[in-house]
Amino acid sequence: MLPPPLLTVLNWVLLLALSLPVAAGQGKRKGNGKGKGSNSHGPEKDICTLLTHHLPPSQVHLPSSPSYPSLTTYWSTRQSSHPSCFVLPHTTGQVSTLLRLLTHHNTPFTVKAGGHTPFSNGSSISSPGSVVIDVSQLNNNIIVSSDRQTVTLGPGLRWANVSEVLDPLGLAVVGGRTASVGVAGLVLGGGISYFSGRRGWACDNVKAYEVVLANGRVVRATAHENKDLYWALRGGGGSNFGIVTRFELAAYEQGPMWASRQLFPGATNHTLIPLMHDLLVDKLPADPDAHTWFVMLYVPEFGGHVVISDQFHATHANLSTPPAAFAAFHDTAAAPEAILTDTRLASVGRLLIDADSPAGSRQTWWTTSIKATTTTDTPALLMEIERIYSSWHAPRLFDAAANGSAVLVPGLIFQAISTNVLQAMQVNGGNALGLKPEDGPLMIVQLTVQWTDPALDDVVEATCGDTIRRIDALAASRGARSKNGFIYMNYAGKGQDVLAGYGKSNRERLRKIAKKYDPEGKLNKLWKGYFKA
Repeated sequence: MLPPPLLTVLNWVLLLALSLPVAAGQGKRKGNGKGKGSNSHGPEKDICTLLTHHLPPSQVHLPSSPSYPSLTTYWSTRQSSHPSCFVLPHTTGQVSTLLRLLTHHNTPFTVKAGGHTPFSNGSSISSPGSVVIDVSQLNNNIIVSSDRQTVTLGPGLRWANVSEVLDPLGLAVVGGRTASVGVAGLVLGGGISYFSGRRGWACDNVKAYEVVLANGRVVRATAHENKDLYWALRGGGGSNFGIVTRFELAAYEQGPMWASRQLFPGATNHTLIPLMHDLLVDKLPADPDAHTWFVMLYVPEFGGHVVISDQFHATHANLSTPPAAFAAFHDTAAAPEAILTDTRLASVGRLLIDADSPAGSRQTWWTTSIKATTTTDTPALLMEIERIYSSWHAPRLFDAAANGSAVLVPGLIFQAISTNVLQAMQVNGGNALGLKPEDGPLMIVQLTVQWTDPALDDVVEATCGDTIRRIDALAASRGARSKNGFIYMNYAGKGQDVLAGYGKSNRERLRKIAKKYDPEGKLNKLWKGYFKA
């Protein structure tokens, strides 16, 4: 066993990638505040005073409120938020009133669900006269339909809350993989799940969205009603279209899952990366109940870089023999001997808790993707990407942190989007991501960094951006860039153009849908932060 402090570090770095952002953020307020529809109340506090006249005053938290300081903290310390007030609505009707007032008075705002965006102003805002809509109390009851086929969730629930209800019933939904991540951000950005091999991403398993539009009107979006809005919300984010106040997700029978975590020396990458590639191309498509990710990080206690292979299976129940998809990782004739192997059967809720990453550090993520082609030596390409990380990216970060006492932990993560996942995404007209089965298989390549010293913010962001550009250039030189340069929204860095990676036609379609449901473009102007079409 690893000592508890090291296990904490390993769990944290491993699952930086598995948390997700929630739509919203901050920018400079646009306009001069005059004229029709402007905030004519003068002092910045007046919009919040106005809100107390239209909503229960207990739901409006001013800086003088005893509860205000606790609301300003987020998972990533880069996301400290100090608006003129926080508003915590409980019902869809209250959101309708709130959004109508904010857009009428041209008030800058943002929305916080789980608050797991790593970068500053993702779901936080501190500009004068601004408001944070915290949806943690919104429709926060979990409703399971009488036929056990549908689960209705509020946007601010955490996935731990969901599993606490569903695990005892032998049910699951296609949702998040860490306990403290919020429902809304994960689903609206796409949502990789333990069950994606068979059922696609979380956004592909939404039966219906309840949405409050910019003018306060409440609409329902399904595959048959407001179909364009339904398509847009499947991976297109929420900040262009409205505040989702309820998600109706498809539910499935699910018992305990098989899970195994293996820790290998970093020097064994030349053996392990080809095995990971084999999973992407062959093993995962052959077994849609299998799921995995692959992490590299620097751990001084082990003398350098280590590799973590996490493996999951939805139906396998034999602890003495691994599922066929992962057999090679447990066979010392095919793979190096692991430093640590921890195999268990566990409920979804237990896995979420085990995977959760603690709050309280500065964070960033950046990501890209490559395509495994028949004409490219993809394992060799992946190993070259690993060398960029271990020989250039990580040393540059360590050098920047060397002059102080700051803690800094970089990670590189590979996650497969195999062809069976892409096929499952096509249900109900497909999603907004712009990916088809023939565009894969793809490998998501993600950089994660945790650190403590704010003085390192700029060099961390610049280094991650440079590294992603190096990886993209390398992939392009091998003919292995993914279609449109796909960027997974929930892992993207603040400076990345996520929607460009959905393709020109999909981006234009998202813009037309946003204009249809918000003709004045109020949400685009006022809802600050995150990624816009």
